[in-house]
Amino acid sequence: MRRVASAALLVITALALVAAAHAATMPMASDQPIHVVADRLEVDNKAQVAHFIGAVKATQGDVTITCDRLEVYYDRQNTPGQPAPQGEAAAGILDGGGKVRKVVALGHVKIVQKDRVAVGRKATYWAGGRKMLLEGKATVWRGRNQVSGDKITLYLDQDRAVVHGRPGKRVAVTIAPAAKGKKK
Repeated sequence: MRRVASAALLVITALALVAAAHAATMPMASDQPIHVVADRLEVDNKAQVAHFIGAVKATQGDVTITCDRLEVYYDRQNTPGQPAPQGEAAAGILDGGGKVRKVVALGHVKIVQKDRVAVGRKATYWAGGRKMLLEGKATVWRGRNQVSGDKITLYLDQDRAVVHGRPGKRVAVTIAPAAKGKKK
């Protein structure tokens, strides 16, 4: 029975590790300014998307995302009950008038916040549902603890995570015990 309880504790700790590692690791989740640098920026206000291309680095507070390409999907802001403005009157993302709907980071994705690091080939964040999906050799570290799988889905408002394996590649968790005499 003690062995089962220990295994259950490890699984719960691993899920908490993933959720905690990502709870604040995606820009657009707070009111802090966002700073993005890239080799190129393409904004299409009609399609409501901004593409940051080449050696992208996005920073918001203590969170940094690096990737090959960052796509920011937004809704143009308009007065409730009024039709969306057209032409020059339409406020886009660069005017501070757009509301971010979804962010997609592609290629060599790395998200860092303090001792938390998440990597994968693709990360998608949906602002409305406060959900994040890390795909392609997804791995999350918090200090020396680690969880990895093919995909990691995080439900930020529910404090819940699901780590997905794939045929022939199972989910893996490493939990380093705290040093003796130290309390967490």
